[in-house]
Amino acid sequence: MKKTTKRMNRRAMLRGLGGVAVGLPALEVMLDGHGAFAQGAPRRYVVCFTGTSLGADGDPLHNDYVPSTVGANYDLKSALAPLGPVKSEVSVVSGLAIPTANGMAIPAGGRRDDFHVSSLSPLLAGVRSPANTASAGATSDQLVAEAIAGNTPFKSLVYRVQVAWYLSVSAPYGRDMISYKKDGTGKIVPIPPTVSPLDAWKALFNNFTPPGGTTVDPAADRLLRARKSVLDLVSGNTLRLMPRLGSGDRQRLQRHFDELRDLERRIAAVPPPAAMGNACSKPASPGPDSPPGGAQGVDAGGNNTYTTNLGYSGEEERARIFCDLIHMALACDLSRVASLQFTMFQSHMNMYPLTGHRCDCHEVGHGGDVMKKGTLAVSQVIAWHMKHFAYLIGKLKDTAEGAARLIDNTVLVMLNEGGHGLDTATGKQNSSHSTENMACLIAGRAGGLKPGKHVVAPGKHPANVLVSAMNAAGVSGGALGEVTGGIPELFG
Repeated sequence: MKKTTKRMNRRAMLRGLGGVAVGLPALEVMLDGHGAFAQGAPRRYVVCFTGTSLGADGDPLHNDYVPSTVGANYDLKSALAPLGPVKSEVSVVSGLAIPTANGMAIPAGGRRDDFHVSSLSPLLAGVRSPANTASAGATSDQLVAEAIAGNTPFKSLVYRVQVAWYLSVSAPYGRDMISYKKDGTGKIVPIPPTVSPLDAWKALFNNFTPPGGTTVDPAADRLLRARKSVLDLVSGNTLRLMPRLGSGDRQRLQRHFDELRDLERRIAAVPPPAAMGNACSKPASPGPDSPPGGAQGVDAGGNNTYTTNLGYSGEEERARIFCDLIHMALACDLSRVASLQFTMFQSHMNMYPLTGHRCDCHEVGHGGDVMKKGTLAVSQVIAWHMKHFAYLIGKLKDTAEGAARLIDNTVLVMLNEGGHGLDTATGKQNSSHSTENMACLIAGRAGGLKPGKHVVAPGKHPANVLVSAMNAAGVSGGALGEVTGGIPELFG
């Protein structure tokens, strides 16, 4: 008869006298037949957002974003060119649209005719845009967090790269937030994002010691300083564990113990990071944040006072740091859900330091840079966002988790504020103030996703992609707000 072996949790430890515990390496008994942790590695969910539409006013070219090739081996247009190194982990979904009121009642999952921020609620929560608030429903990140956060220290991470509104003559009116939840009274309330990378690092890692680190509880510390062997203290549990293991695991565990014994002889310290069996580590502090930039205004003649010295606060460095922090927070299981707003709705962030456009992110779509106009210019702005999205995907792809990778247990979505087409508020065609001809990205392999393809989904809503992403993250059900159904092709 074939011997059956019970599965072991990936965080299993051998415990002994005085509360001392020895972390175990990644063993086969912890894994299922597919190389994943037998208890199930946690799934992760990340929503990213860029405050741009896909095309420019008056340009018949709707975008330089959507591939010409449908299915696998799709081509990369200029807006998505930075995805090259991680294209196999990313799918493009095109043919999407958010319906508009068009002078009548707002349809389910639709928006008001006035453009800016009216797409937030249907885009991120699947609920028609309300008259006086940015979102009428809980956003997908918070719904997923309710389902999969478990006992992680941070139920969700909510970050924004663009530091400020950067426009002195008006307020953001909700354009600066993309995460909403239902409070104890049932009211939908925004979650203000963290905009300081240093503050985010302090919250996550200032007092954090990764498994196998140098901080131990006082009782264990006294024993270690007294040069008493941790392995001796857990010897009883070791003897009970060995019969549960196959020959390969017994050899691996013995090598592990031999290494620990050697370190005890040399430095009488706690078990080394090699005992962790994962990629969690404490990142160095990012240091002080870049100084905040000034805001645009108007002069006495009503002219915009925007210059290339305003509207920028080191967002290039901030974007990279936030991606690093999200990556390590997921690797250390400090959180399983994150939202990252690179730029605000109707973003007035200065693009000159980033793309060379002599205007802000929003005005590129309106021909604000007389030297660089049209949809191809808009695509250069989108590509800046995609560079950082690709960087985050690459970090997850290169991080081992057991016999798999962190990207195998993660789903990421990148959403845009709008598409390109009819502006129902003005009747103008080929407008950047439109939610026709939208597209988005979904990356990762959690829940059976099969990335690396271009899926055309005419008549579908961006929230249909979020439904699929939520399902991949482990949330049951087939709807987000008023939008029902997913995109089955993403799993085939």
